[in-house]
Amino acid sequence: MINEHRGGLSVSSVQYSERDTVPDISEKSLLFISMLGENELFNPDYFKSLCSSGQERDWIVAWFGPMALEMGFSFSGIDICRGDSLPALDDFDCVILGGTMHVVTENRPWLRALCEWLRQYRIANKPLLAICGGHQLVSTQFEDGVLNGRVGGTLAGTYEIELTDLGRQHPLFEGLSISPRFNFANYLHVIPSASQQARVLARIGESSAICIDHGNHWYTTQFHPESRRCVWSCMYENTAPEHVGNYSDDQDGPSLIRNFMKIAQKS
Repeated sequence: MINEHRGGLSVSSVQYSERDTVPDISEKSLLFISMLGENELFNPDYFKSLCSSGQERDWIVAWFGPMALEMGFSFSGIDICRGDSLPALDDFDCVILGGTMHVVTENRPWLRALCEWLRQYRIANKPLLAICGGHQLVSTQFEDGVLNGRVGGTLAGTYEIELTDLGRQHPLFEGLSISPRFNFANYLHVIPSASQQARVLARIGESSAICIDHGNHWYTTQFHPESRRCVWSCMYENTAPEHVGNYSDDQDGPSLIRNFMKIAQKS
């Protein structure tokens, strides 16, 4: 893995040799935006078993870089909680926005900058997959969903979800079982508006909108398709160890990420 600096943009990327096979499709650029947390919430030292830096942007690029290359993407990552600048809109063709330990209504400079950037990105009509806090941000700050606490408290673990009729035929879930499994870690959820209800792709228990198609290739998930069990071991072992045993690597996250890349490659 290498770190590059392009015009003030701090970028993590995967380096490949000239012998790597590049697909016979036009290469597009995919950006992972990490907003996992500022120092008071996210200590990278606890995550160094995942990558040498302990930074989410780096382990995500390392894990999904080979898949991205296979699908015809260059893949890089930034961390907007730690000073990385958002890129020019023309620099990337599609984006995965990660989750956050912060609440998306907080008055943080990087959150304000992200919202403004996403408004322009939306106008540019480029694909987005927004995860957990990203799902909450898009659904409640860009649309009229409501952010509320879960009556049942924190949902932490790997669980089956229920696809809606729309979800069962949606390309985001192509090739997955009728009850796919994903990793969750949330105490807030989105209560969908009347207009959003028709675009909900999945639900679980009291959470009736854990995946939404927002149109124009913008998709959001309350669950974490980008994660592995080891992430949650690092996350919870010192704070809520009772959650660690709820997670499994028997889950469908990578397949959903691949499906998003398929959609983005065709857009």
